[in-house]
Amino acid sequence: MISKYFILFLAKQIKRFLRLLNLSGGTALPGLLVERIYPKVLEDISVNFARKIIVVSGTNGKTSTTNILSNIFVNTEISVISNFSGSNLQRGVISAYIDSLNNFGQFIGHNSVMILEIDEGVLPKIVEKIKPETIILLNLFRDQLDRYGEIENIRKNWLNIFAKDIFLNSKLIINADDFLLADIAKSFQGEVSYFGIDDQLLSEKKDNRTAEISFCYCGNKIIHSMRYYDHIGKWQCSFCENTREKPDVVATNINLSRNGIKFNLISNKESRFFESSSIGLFSVYNTIAAFTALIKLGLDLEQINQTFNTDHQIFGRQEIFNIKGRKIKLFLVKNPAGLNQVIDSLIQEQNINEKNHQQKINLLFALNSRIEDGKDVSWIYDADFEALVDNSGNLVVSGERLHDLALRFTIAGAKNFEVETSIKKSIASIISKSEQDSDIYLLLTYSAMMDYRKYIAKISGRKPFWQKLANE
Repeated sequence: MISKYFILFLAKQIKRFLRLLNLSGGTALPGLLVERIYPKVLEDISVNFARKIIVVSGTNGKTSTTNILSNIFVNTEISVISNFSGSNLQRGVISAYIDSLNNFGQFIGHNSVMILEIDEGVLPKIVEKIKPETIILLNLFRDQLDRYGEIENIRKNWLNIFAKDIFLNSKLIINADDFLLADIAKSFQGEVSYFGIDDQLLSEKKDNRTAEISFCYCGNKIIHSMRYYDHIGKWQCSFCENTREKPDVVATNINLSRNGIKFNLISNKESRFFESSSIGLFSVYNTIAAFTALIKLGLDLEQINQTFNTDHQIFGRQEIFNIKGRKIKLFLVKNPAGLNQVIDSLIQEQNINEKNHQQKINLLFALNSRIEDGKDVSWIYDADFEALVDNSGNLVVSGERLHDLALRFTIAGAKNFEVETSIKKSIASIISKSEQDSDIYLLLTYSAMMDYRKYIAKISGRKPFWQKLANE
């Protein structure tokens, strides 16, 4: 029988080799090797980290929330092991664990905390093995129907796993504004804390937006007194007693613009002001989710404040590159709810130029349909491309499914846009069309984001992605 230490040693060397030759960050292959030969490694993770593990899951916001948490722990001089770049299947979790081993495959991370984002589909299988101390559930939206099926499949799997008594000593941090998560919280046997938003001015009034789901488990309609986006907001069932729980941590007085977010965060009747260059209401939710977890874990509030008000680049999520006098900003888009939030964020408080006309958006959109993206691209017809077209100036369409995307833009009313088949040509095109000192927004599905980021990082001189991103 092959020793587990030899397997872990081999995986460690493969990861070093991949990084040394700049082939990849080793965020999947080493973990895949261990997963196939030594599947009990997840139990090792639980034992070695003595349950000092934080897990983040949900359809949208996993990577951003994981990075917020990681940055704060690092600032408090606590060593962090994390899959911060977003490799969130079991192989990605194991590959992150390999960073806590020495060159001989022996665990040396006794003083570290492990912070993991985990894909919502594989979450039940992994948490049952690693038994995390803290679980953060952000939201549930329709995503990759060919892989997950409908939302209800994910919700039921979550409900079944988190009702087990193995989590009796765990903490659950959960979004009070997402009614799909309500019964999961009620069945959880450990400590439950809620986060949410309370802001009347943000209540969504766009009737053309279709919510993912609008019915309670009892079969009756959910009523929203405030709907912030999609099915997220202040809610209650029109028939049964199912209703939104009062959040322990609340964001209010929220200001959203293309330049960033500002809001007050209330916890234990104490209000704190936060601002960030990250944009979108989803960024507010990610922040308060992380803040709630940190409070429950007993971190120093002053250090939390300092880090929250310090901007950090996050891999492929609103990450900024400066190229030829233009600021290029990357956005990951992979489902209607997430894309609609990005669209709303980009058209918030349009900048006004000297002629008092709205400054239109320089936009490059690339759509792929690999396994990691979801093979079914019909979701683009559920997103508000019409609003995007109304506010777009220069537009370049690309990706492996560029013809599907071009058709969607045409249906939405776009008349003058360019279709480019290659990454290099599409980047060159949008740069040439935009003015000096202007912003360019790249909306990219997951595999497109990985491909575009690799190219953009190379021409901009950015360091390899597996190195933790610093302020720039």
